[in-house]
Amino acid sequence: MALPEKLRRLLKEARGITDDSKKVEEGFIFFAIKGTRFDGHDFVGEVLSKDPLAVVVEREVPVKDSRILTVESTREALGESASLFFGEPSRELKVIGITGTNGKTSTTYILEAILTEAGAKTGLLGTINYRIGKEVLGSGRTTPDPITWHRTLREMRERGAEFVVAEISSHALDQKRVWGTRFDTVAFTNLTQDHLDYHGSMENYFRAKLRLFTEYAYRTAVVNADDPYGRRILREVDALTFGRTGRVKIEDFKTNLDGSEITVSYRGRVFTFKSPLVGEFQAYNLACGITCAFALGVEPDVVERALLKVHVPGRFEVIRSGREFVVVVDYAHTPDAMDNVLRTARRLAENRVIAVFGAGGDRDRTKRPLMGKVAERWSDLIILTSDNPRSEDPERIIGDILQGIEVKKKVLVQPDRRTAIKVALDIAGPGDLVAILGKGHEEYQEIQGVKYPFSDAGVVKDILSGGGDGL
Repeated sequence: MALPEKLRRLLKEARGITDDSKKVEEGFIFFAIKGTRFDGHDFVGEVLSKDPLAVVVEREVPVKDSRILTVESTREALGESASLFFGEPSRELKVIGITGTNGKTSTTYILEAILTEAGAKTGLLGTINYRIGKEVLGSGRTTPDPITWHRTLREMRERGAEFVVAEISSHALDQKRVWGTRFDTVAFTNLTQDHLDYHGSMENYFRAKLRLFTEYAYRTAVVNADDPYGRRILREVDALTFGRTGRVKIEDFKTNLDGSEITVSYRGRVFTFKSPLVGEFQAYNLACGITCAFALGVEPDVVERALLKVHVPGRFEVIRSGREFVVVVDYAHTPDAMDNVLRTARRLAENRVIAVFGAGGDRDRTKRPLMGKVAERWSDLIILTSDNPRSEDPERIIGDILQGIEVKKKVLVQPDRRTAIKVALDIAGPGDLVAILGKGHEEYQEIQGVKYPFSDAGVVKDILSGGGDGL
C-alpha cells in the first residue's frame, strides 16, 4: 500500500508515532487500529484534543477534522510509517525472518552463531529476548509491534549490526507487525497445530505464515521440503529447500545426551557437522540454519566451528542430576513439539520416561487432549501440573489434557508446578529421564494476571542441591 504523500511529509515533522491513544502527545501521529479488544477509531475524538499532527483512520469516524487522513489499511500504514520514521533500517541491514510452529528459536540461535563466527555483528529478535551479542535490548513478544520492531532494527543498526535474525510469528504476520520490512532471507521450519484460539483453523494459520513469502520483498526463501505445508509454499514461490528430500539434503543424523552430528549434501559435496544440541528434531533446525548460511554465502568451515558452540536456552536442556537419572527442560507446548521431544527422550532413556507438563490457559483448548495422547504414547509416568494458567482454573486445564489419556493409572496430578517437579525428581531412579515441558527458558509463571518468578531449570537445580524455593 502506497502512503499518501501528505502522510510522508508529516512523518518528517512528527515528534512521534503511536497506535495507543493514551500515548498521544502534541506533534504525534496517531494510527487508529482495530484490535481484538479495542478499536482505535473509537478514540479519535479524544486523541484530537491532544493536538496531534495527524490521525490516520481506515473508516469513517463521527468527527470532522482536517488532521484526519484516511488510508486503505491503518495496519499497513503504521508499518510503512514506522519504517520511514526510523529511517528504513531494514534497507541498511540484512534481515533474516524465520517462521513456523516449532524450531524458530533454535534456528535463529543457530544462524546467529554462524554469522557471528563469520565475523558479522548480528542482532537477534525472538521469544527469549532482543539482543546484539550478549547485550540485551529488550524482551516481550516473539515478534514485537511495528513501532518497536522498526525502532529496534534502527537501534541494532546504530550499534553496528550487519545482520538481524528474527522469529516471525503468525500473529505478527496476520497483524502486519513487520510490514514495511525488506528481508534478505525468509525461512519456513514446519507447521503443526497451535494458536487455533486465534486463527480458528489450520488453513487460516497456514495462510498467515504464507504471507511472509508472498507479501514481502526478499532475496532468498528457504523452505522445509519434507513438511506438507512447506510443499504448499513451494507451489507459490521458488525457494532453496532443506530436509531429507531437499536440495540441502539430510543424509544422516545422530543424537545422544552429549550432542548431535548431522551430515548434509549440497551441490555434489557432503558435509558433516557436530553440535551440542540434543534431539532428533534438531536435525531440521540445524538443516534450516545451515541452508540459510549457505544461501548467505558462509563457508562450510565457518559453519562447522559455529555449530560446535551454539546453545539454545530451554531447548532440550540437559541437567545431570548426580543421582543416576537425567533431567531435560524444554519449551515444547504443542502436540508436535511434545512428540518430537518425548520420542527423543524415549530413545535416549535407559529406563523410564517421566513427563511433567501442563498447558497454557486462555489458549487453544483443542490441543490439550492431543498433548495428553502424545505424552501417554512416549512416557511411562505422567505428572500433570500447571503451565501458565493465566485466568483459567488449572484443574480445568488438567481435565482437558486428561481427556486424551486412556490409561489413567500412568497419571499423577499435582497442580503446583514446583511440587510436581519435586515429585518427579523424588520418584526418578537409575536410568530414568525426567522431561519437564512447556516453559523452557521462561522465568515466570502467569497466574490470574500476575507473573510470578519461576524457572524450571532453576527449580530443578535448587531441589537437586537441597535448596529452598528454587525460584
